[in-house]
Amino acid sequence: MLAKLRKSIQEFVASNKEYPIIFALAAGLYSFLYVYHSNFMLVNSAFQFVVIFSVYILLPIVVFTISWEIIKRVKFLTKFAHITLPVLNAAFFCAYFAGRINGFHQKKIILAYIIGFSLLAIVLRKHYKKIVVIQFLMALVAFVTLLPTLFRATFDSDTWLTQPDAIVETEFNKFPNIYIIQPDGYVNFSELEKAPYNFQNEEFEAYLENSGFKLYTNFRSNYTSTVLSNSSMFGMKHHYKGEQLFGAREVIAGNNPVIEIFKNNGYETFLFMQNPYLLLNRPTIAYDSCNFTMDEVPWFGIGAFSINKKLIQPVAETIKKQQGKRSFYFIEKITPGHITTFKNQALGKEIERENYLESVKEANEWLKEITSVIIKNDPNGLIVIAADHGGYVGLNYTKELFEKQTDKALIYSSFSAALAIKWPNNTAPTYDAKLKTPVNLFRTLFTYLGDNEALLENLQDDKSYSIIKKNAPTGVYEYIDNDGNMVFKKVE
Repeated sequence: MLAKLRKSIQEFVASNKEYPIIFALAAGLYSFLYVYHSNFMLVNSAFQFVVIFSVYILLPIVVFTISWEIIKRVKFLTKFAHITLPVLNAAFFCAYFAGRINGFHQKKIILAYIIGFSLLAIVLRKHYKKIVVIQFLMALVAFVTLLPTLFRATFDSDTWLTQPDAIVETEFNKFPNIYIIQPDGYVNFSELEKAPYNFQNEEFEAYLENSGFKLYTNFRSNYTSTVLSNSSMFGMKHHYKGEQLFGAREVIAGNNPVIEIFKNNGYETFLFMQNPYLLLNRPTIAYDSCNFTMDEVPWFGIGAFSINKKLIQPVAETIKKQQGKRSFYFIEKITPGHITTFKNQALGKEIERENYLESVKEANEWLKEITSVIIKNDPNGLIVIAADHGGYVGLNYTKELFEKQTDKALIYSSFSAALAIKWPNNTAPTYDAKLKTPVNLFRTLFTYLGDNEALLENLQDDKSYSIIKKNAPTGVYEYIDNDGNMVFKKVE
């Protein structure tokens, strides 16, 4: 088999025949596979596959084939036939490569790559079939590295969403409108006042308490990213993933027991987001209404964070329209966020801290405004302010948590999350003391709405997990146990 393949490659390299389709495939195949290897969770929809396949495979084939036919038929162009395919291959290959590295909006940089490597292709035209073989070998390596991802995507199931009891059949006895407001990365009030934050937040906390909110100190997330945390929260179960969870955005977009329970109890469901980050792989939206359509979602996720929609006025208008109806709202705001994600973009711990705290101030003002609007229009609503994770302040960058950490303050800086709830009639249930992490948030709310404390018999573990890639064997580790103690146990 290998001998036959080797012979075919040798014949291809030695042949004087030109192969426009092979040159075209070589130009785009590596980039096509690399897109899926590096961004699978963001581009795994059928629509995106068609677009990506068209851009990286079909487009070069069409351009190469048409160009080659024109070169052969137009007499004064035939003298360029010997360099046409090498130049086209170099141009497309380098355009894709430079676009991935620098961003496709960097047109001058991409053009410089194209010109430089096209000239090089002319110089190396006699050896260019060898370069094409190398491009195919690069694509083969990319395919091999993609295989584990494809395997998990094919065989990973959603059985983790299966509930341990009949909670999806819960019938409510109370029917307030429910508002889940998520300020991304807002660390818990108990951590804000301590190092490494050292932030005085009394004025905002006083506002919440005066508005009827109960503050839950020491609340923390189960996972360290928005997608992982929210999928577990809406799934009401642990998935034990530290990085990639296939189907996570589908869960958040409504394919979850929480939305099913609300709809079973006659609620209309509304999804409001500042930007379309949670929709990047174009999941099916199971909410009755969403403030983003798929036409507004970037095809490849590029520029998603530059798309920002106002939330307060649309929410207020919807509340007024929904008067007399049962409504559930999930409202996500990408503020305060967290410190820089990557090492090469980090600005230093103190600058990162200052930037984060400025964002906390912005989040406070926004939270005041939106809660005031909700309370004014729906004074008996059940309002939950629940962050997805902490701000990571104290670390140099967020992914530093993926290196084994032993400092409790840094670990809690990453997992600690704000929680404040305005219960109807300002009367919290006694069992809310058991509410420690997002995985049990909705189970607690459904216990209250259904007056069924039996649901509390199946509370999930209040443990916090992260993937570790450095200073310990790679894997998902339990960082914080049920009682809030710092541990370091690998999930088997």
